Amino acid sequence: MPESNSIAGRVLDAAVGAGMLAVDQVSSARAESVDDAGAGRVLLGRGLLSSEQLATILEDHLGFPRVDLESYAPDEEALAIMPPAVARARDLLPLFEIEGTLTVAIGRPEDIFELDAVGAELGVSIDAVLADPHEVTAAVAQYFGQASPVDVPSIDVPAEDLEISASDFFELGDDTPVVMEVPSSEPAPGEHAPAQTVEQVVEAVAPEGAPSVDLDVLAVADERKVAVLVTDILEQAVARGASRIHLLPYKTDFFLVFRIKGRLEKVASAPLSMQQPLIDGFKSFAKLGGVASNRPALGRVHADIAGKPVVLTLSSVPTVAGQRLVISISVQRPQPRDLAEIGMSEAESRALYAMVERGRGILLVAGPVGGGRSTTYYALLQHAAQVGKTVYSVERSIDYEIPAVAQVLVSPGQPIGASSYFAAGMRQDTDVMAIDSIQSTEDVHLAIEAAGLGKLVVATFAGGDIVHAVRRMLDLGTEPVSLASALTLGVAQRVVRTNCPNCSVEERSPLASRIPGAEPGLTSKRGTGCPNCGKTGFAGATIVYEVLPFTEPVRAVIARGGSADDIEAAARAAGMRPMIASGLAKVKEGIVSPEELDRVMRYAQ
Repeated sequence: MPESNSIAGRVLDAAVGAGMLAVDQVSSARAESVDDAGAGRVLLGRGLLSSEQLATILEDHLGFPRVDLESYAPDEEALAIMPPAVARARDLLPLFEIEGTLTVAIGRPEDIFELDAVGAELGVSIDAVLADPHEVTAAVAQYFGQASPVDVPSIDVPAEDLEISASDFFELGDDTPVVMEVPSSEPAPGEHAPAQTVEQVVEAVAPEGAPSVDLDVLAVADERKVAVLVTDILEQAVARGASRIHLLPYKTDFFLVFRIKGRLEKVASAPLSMQQPLIDGFKSFAKLGGVASNRPALGRVHADIAGKPVVLTLSSVPTVAGQRLVISISVQRPQPRDLAEIGMSEAESRALYAMVERGRGILLVAGPVGGGRSTTYYALLQHAAQVGKTVYSVERSIDYEIPAVAQVLVSPGQPIGASSYFAAGMRQDTDVMAIDSIQSTEDVHLAIEAAGLGKLVVATFAGGDIVHAVRRMLDLGTEPVSLASALTLGVAQRVVRTNCPNCSVEERSPLASRIPGAEPGLTSKRGTGCPNCGKTGFAGATIVYEVLPFTEPVRAVIARGGSADDIEAAARAAGMRPMIASGLAKVKEGIVSPEELDRVMRYAQ
């Protein structure tokens, strides 16, 4: 059963791997639902999956940490990303944002099935931590206010107007998405802009002074004029700092919408019958002109727009209302950082680089969602290319482009999937095969096959640590002896925020001496908050690691299908330095506070 790339899909696949659900139960629920989140709710409703089981899956198998919100203050930037109506309706508390991923706290494990929809609404990647449900509800009320019968801006109108529902005027369904409109003025300090419905966005008037886009040229559908229009839209979006461009079909019209600083702003509209030439123009710009309109399309292209080098990622999906097209705009990233720059010790960096230079077999990079697996993945590929290796990489999203690496972007909905591309690369005279990330038994089998051919395989896999990642691969149905013989080196990691260097102070935190391996009375540092860090106490992020060479004793335990406890005992006997030891080293250096390490590693519980 192939794994999904959604949060809900990973949860369901982990439940199958842990033996809490049968494959046919998940398949049946997926057949009845439009997405994995719906399948998860079906399984909960049938009593086949309990809240307690979900908590176990999230914490033990996927590595979602648990936090104490009573001693935690969310970042203002994170609070500004999420509309109050979304936070209140779904009982989600945004905590912080790192490298494009928004981390939110959920109170009930079953709320994990809400996160894919929230990420799609906000246009961001979502990660989660677990917290006490009462603390989450109280914190949401504290930062976003109490929910009201109609979640609209507080304005001076007669009381009877507040009793009128939007459904009295518009044909709304239960899943009408919530989006945001740019307010006429900035919200007051401590306040957040209110959420708006789709109707309010498409009926809004563009801000005064904003450049206009004339969509009337689409009536003629002249290719040259459409190409000029596409260029004009892209230039205006980049000049105004938009992160995304939407072509949104709605009823009889379609709307050109920009996402600017997290909010949606309508730019122009035209009859729906005129939309296709513009979509074709964007597809042609992204070199996707050959993809039929009734199929999903995903493309990526470099361009120089408004004097700025950018990367455009175009996604087109057919819906019942018409084609929905979203273009993400991002600056071109520099080359990947090396392992030392992202937090790995010198000894561990040398071991991994030596593996890349001379090793064979599977180099497994494990970590939870938002754990920085891809950062390590790209650092390894970059080094392989620099030492003269031929590298072939299959990726579901491309974070960095490395000129000397053959990178394949797998488009969802296309008949050729990641496994097929990986199999093709094995016949390309390639030294290093790479896949980000392994999501099915077929992916594992192909990685094992490539390792058997004498290649180095760099693969990422979702797991809280090396031991649970290996155990999950076995639970997928992988043959234990084959996997054991192919595994050579394992890496697991978590992302932790680093102290702000401008406001860090030394202190004796009660949590410091509770870190496993810490000496009594350990002095640590913590950021107190200053203007340089936005009064958060944090500035940047680093990664804590564990590295395990798969020695013969460890392979023997895997080969007989040992439990996670058996594999962990063998790993410790083989001398694996646990991840918490890497965190302790960073606390001693004053880079990370004990409180932040506990938030991620939960060592004090």
